[in-house]
Amino acid sequence: MLAATFVLLLICACDPVTGTGAGTPPDPRQYLKVDPTTQTAVVTLIAGYPATDYQFNYDGYGNGTLNLKVPVGWQVTVQCANHSTVPNSCAVVANAAATEPIQPGWSTPDPQRGLSPGQSASFAFTPTTSGAYRIASLVRGSEASGMWLDLEVVQGGMPSLTASQ
Repeated sequence: MLAATFVLLLICACDPVTGTGAGTPPDPRQYLKVDPTTQTAVVTLIAGYPATDYQFNYDGYGNGTLNLKVPVGWQVTVQCANHSTVPNSCAVVANAAATEPIQPGWSTPDPQRGLSPGQSASFAFTPTTSGAYRIASLVRGSEASGMWLDLEVVQGGMPSLTASQ
């Protein structure tokens, strides 16, 4: 009886269609590693993070509430892991209407097809122009469902990963 109750609680707490249950997204700073000496940054983006009840998110944040700020000339490595139940990708794009990465190689492999659940991949990019961009999943319907974060390329400073609520 106790085991059946435990299983029932797990089922109620987890929604395999839209995510893995409610929760508070973690501090996004833990997903960014910065080396000022080499001017490199590594950001980990977990697609379908289990902190929310909606799987179209990176690190538990969707619809642009996550903001990555990087200076011009810094090399940024994006580690993209798909923990959701559907294919997702990570790609640096110009805006919400973009269907291709800004430059070849600025995405996980085959970003329109995406990474299968459980897969991960990484890519590196070095922005040369300041401006407002996005990192988004280019799998059909993902970005429209909230699978994107703001990417701000700035003159000078240090990389940061923050969340607005």
